[in-house]
Amino acid sequence: MLQNGFTEIHTPKLIGGASEGGSNVFKFKYFEQDACLAQSPQLYKQMALCADLQRVFEIGPVFRAENSNTNRHLCEFTGLDMEMEFKDHYFEVLDLIGELMVYMVTNLKERFSRELSIINEQYPFEEFKISNPVLKIDFRTGVKMLQEAGIE
Repeated sequence: MLQNGFTEIHTPKLIGGASEGGSNVFKFKYFEQDACLAQSPQLYKQMALCADLQRVFEIGPVFRAENSNTNRHLCEFTGLDMEMEFKDHYFEVLDLIGELMVYMVTNLKERFSRELSIINEQYPFEEFKISNPVLKIDFRTGVKMLQEAGIE
């Protein structure tokens, strides 16, 4: 992110109200006032762009009070959140995200192959695969492909 002109920001995690609607939020009392854990840094990222930071990101905790009984459900996770201006077309964002995904998958394989093999021994998984560049199609092409596959 830094190599692509992003500024790292750190946003509050204890806030006075829900950051994304009123549901699925952890509420609590903080010095006798209502507070909650932040669901997203979205508001702060948008404020940063309004303050002329053209590209911002944060890697930090995300809290979602969603009562679910799945084994893949997370109420707390570390997320990578980014916000950026684009000049001509939203493909600028898609290109950057594609490059980021290639970077992450490649570096996981190169830097953490030992750890991945240890995990794979106990919890077998298929090797990460990603095309470089990442396939990018426009909406009309995607709809056409779905229709040709018999999906409305």
